[in-house]
Amino acid sequence: MEQPADSIEQFSLVRQHRRMLAQMNCYLTSESSILDFGCGDGKYVYEYRDAGFKAHGFDIRPVPGYRSPGDEQYFRLALTKESVSPTDFTLDQAWYRIPFEDNSFDFIFSSETMEHVQDHDLAFREIARVMKGGGVAIHTFPARYIPIEPHTLVPLGSVVQSYSWFLFWALLGIRNQYQQGMGPVQCAKVNFDYARAGTKYLKAGALQAICRRYFRQVVLVPHLWELGDRGRCTFKGALLCTPVLDRFVRAIYSRTIRVVLFLRK
Repeated sequence: MEQPADSIEQFSLVRQHRRMLAQMNCYLTSESSILDFGCGDGKYVYEYRDAGFKAHGFDIRPVPGYRSPGDEQYFRLALTKESVSPTDFTLDQAWYRIPFEDNSFDFIFSSETMEHVQDHDLAFREIARVMKGGGVAIHTFPARYIPIEPHTLVPLGSVVQSYSWFLFWALLGIRNQYQQGMGPVQCAKVNFDYARAGTKYLKAGALQAICRRYFRQVVLVPHLWELGDRGRCTFKGALLCTPVLDRFVRAIYSRTIRVVLFLRK
């Protein structure tokens, strides 16, 4: 049966990951065990399960939107009492312990999660622990020097995290979708607190150094991400794959746009 055009054009993270993994000589099967680290509402866990994979999710906050009560078995949470704001608690290392057995997963991924992790060494150590030998991971998240911090929408808000900086942009009217109607002082305080407790942007080199403690292969692969889930080359993708230019462009991309990290245990 012919699919609707909008369905054909819809982005699929499963398709994106499978295409990227194939370029790294890795292939998922129906027997592959998969973990979404920082699964949020569980959207991608369900996308993988709908595609026939054994997918599970982990998050430090109880936010999955279960389709049915029985789906709770697919998710493991570090906190189970109530939802929390990053500024409401002091980091407890136990919350980053992934509640699965050692050597449980063939493929682990995260999407827009690693910029929120406060202890990256612990997070990657745990990811390595629950990953099977020879298992792989793909992590995608905003780069440290991204021009517009994607959560607060403040220019360079990922590196300039002073209250005066946030107040300056709040006075100019910068607000995210949750801050409409806030006064400048309140908005600046919210952004300042969030920047300190809710985000942590490490340099790409520092992230790679941490990962090399636990994984035998650590590679930045922005060119594979930019080819898209259907392998259509964008202008950025073409630059990332251009001989001579590729190394320079990939370095710039990984510092100012997005970190696309491939790991193999």
